[in-house]
Amino acid sequence: MMEHNIKQFWFEFESWKRALSHLQAENVYLKNRLAHITKDEFTEDILSDIEHYHAILIAEDNIISLLKNDISSQETWLKREIIRKNSEIKEILKSQKKLRREIETTEQKFNKLKSDFNSFFSEKLLK
Repeated sequence: MMEHNIKQFWFEFESWKRALSHLQAENVYLKNRLAHITKDEFTEDILSDIEHYHAILIAEDNIISLLKNDISSQETWLKREIIRKNSEIKEILKSQKKLRREIETTEQKFNKLKSDFNSFFSEKLLK
């Protein structure tokens, strides 16, 4: 049973890394879009909104970075436990479940942010 769990953990790690890389790329895309809006379509009435979204996108960079570090720590912990052959499967499962929830929440929040960003600027810039 432990071998199957370990394989699942590695699968999840790789899946999470890809998901976070995608979020990171999307975040870069949104920051670039924000830069173009600031350069080409800037009006004073959206300055506070530009600053607001810029701050959120920077915060997203930090969240993604922290989650990547958490995944790396989890991988290191799992490797150490496998080598020791002294795995506390309950602790590993608990930690994995927590990290899974954090990543799912981050993905959901980011997708909402992206949708809000696109809706807001579509409405403001198409007036």
